Amino acid sequence: MRFLLSPALAFATLALWSGACGSSDSPQPIAAAAPLKISPDFADLGSVTFGERTSTIYTLQNTSEQPLLISRIGPFSCQCVSADLVLPARSGDTHQRRLDGKRLNLELAAGEIAELHFTLDTSRYRQPASRRVGSIPVVFRDYPGIVLQWGADIWTPFAVSPWAVELGQIGIRSRPVATALVVAHDTAFFGLDIDFEQNGWHVKSARISVAETDQLTYQLSFTGPEYLPEGAFAEEFRMFTDLQGGPPIKVVVQGIAQPDLSFSPTRLLFDPQRERRKVQLVLVQRSAGQDLSALIYDDFAAHGLSLTAGPALPLEGKNGISQIFEVEYQGEPPSVSQSGTVQIPTGDEMTPVLEIPFTILPQRSDS
Repeated sequence: MRFLLSPALAFATLALWSGACGSSDSPQPIAAAAPLKISPDFADLGSVTFGERTSTIYTLQNTSEQPLLISRIGPFSCQCVSADLVLPARSGDTHQRRLDGKRLNLELAAGEIAELHFTLDTSRYRQPASRRVGSIPVVFRDYPGIVLQWGADIWTPFAVSPWAVELGQIGIRSRPVATALVVAHDTAFFGLDIDFEQNGWHVKSARISVAETDQLTYQLSFTGPEYLPEGAFAEEFRMFTDLQGGPPIKVVVQGIAQPDLSFSPTRLLFDPQRERRKVQLVLVQRSAGQDLSALIYDDFAAHGLSLTAGPALPLEGKNGISQIFEVEYQGEPPSVSQSGTVQIPTGDEMTPVLEIPFTILPQRSDS
């Protein structure tokens, strides 16, 4: 059995507690409650399956013969909650407004009714959720505030972690592997038999044992396609267990696919007049197989540039390497700006040549 305060009792209790804790020994008067009839005091949203939405309507009626100014409704406890305020007696732009927890300044006429259309979207919970309760503050200009309360029983048979796998920057041919866990929560046992292809990704499930827990656990593995299109990607997978009426398992695998061979910065800039003759060039190879130092760098000399190679370093958490080269401009400042492209043959079928732009700033007067 749960015990929940009604809106009026909640604020009356708060007022009494505040008076008891004050510095004065004299009793503190309790402000009159707002002349508002509320239905329901507590909204029981019942049972809902994780991932679904449920809603209710609160009715607020001004029971006085004077206008009642509502300063604000909200903010809400989490992004899983949203609400609209509907004024049935009005039309046009004043009939309905979206509530965002900011200042409202709504004048409710004598006897007027306002409807609070409340929605709980359980898919917005990122942590396992079962029983959830919450409240919506209603603030007035001339009266103590109140809270509207709600509760819901959310059937969350399992928890998925992570729901979004971030791979970061990967090579287009790196065939990344991502994993996620599906762990029993409200249901002790369920079956998860997954083995399918989606847009070149191979998805497979396996039941595993996890130390220090006896909860049923499955591991999902996502193996990338042979080639990923260059650029940002977000592949969403939707799967089901054998639970009757069970929610779907949703996992997004995202990242940025880049050529296996790339470089930074995107342009080498030299300003010999100001002694800015050296630039660090970083070459990155996101799949194993090549020695970056063994590439042909002869084209640098043709543009008056020298190249000194630093050590090759493994990419953290990835099957690749990066190497820093110091590029130096050897000549005098040109009379006019010079731009060009240095070409590095790679022998790679996907990126046979790296073309690195450069600019050499000219001699300029001191004025």
